Amino acid sequence: MCTMRRAALIVAGAAALSAATTPARAFFFDYMAPQPPVGGDCAAIAAEIGPAATWYGEFAGNRYDDFTDQRYPYSTRGCFVSQYDCRAWQNRGISYLGRGGIVYMRCTQGLRGNY
Repeated sequence: MCTMRRAALIVAGAAALSAATTPARAFFFDYMAPQPPVGGDCAAIAAEIGPAATWYGEFAGNRYDDFTDQRYPYSTRGCFVSQYDCRAWQNRGISYLGRGGIVYMRCTQGLRGNY
C-alpha cells in the first residue's frame, strides 16, 4: 500500500510541477542562444562607396558553450561603411563569444583580398 501511495504522490507532484510555470522555468525552456554577428556584403559596399572607403573587419575567438562547458573556435569577417559600424560589429562578436576569449580582431580601411 505504501508503494502505491508513494507512486500517487510522485505522479501528483509531477503534474503540479508541470502545471506551475515559474519565470525561471519559462526562461529555461524558452531560451534562445545568441546569434552570431553578421558582417556586411563586401562586394555591395565596395560598389556603393568604393573599395578605398570600405572598412574591412575580421574577428576570431573561442565561443563558450554554457551547456557543454566547452570552447569552440569561431571566426568571421565582413565589410562596413564606417569604422563605427565595424567596431559595433566587433562588440557584438565579443558578446557572442561569452566567456570564450578573443584571439584576434581588426578593422582596417581599404578592401583587401578576394572582396
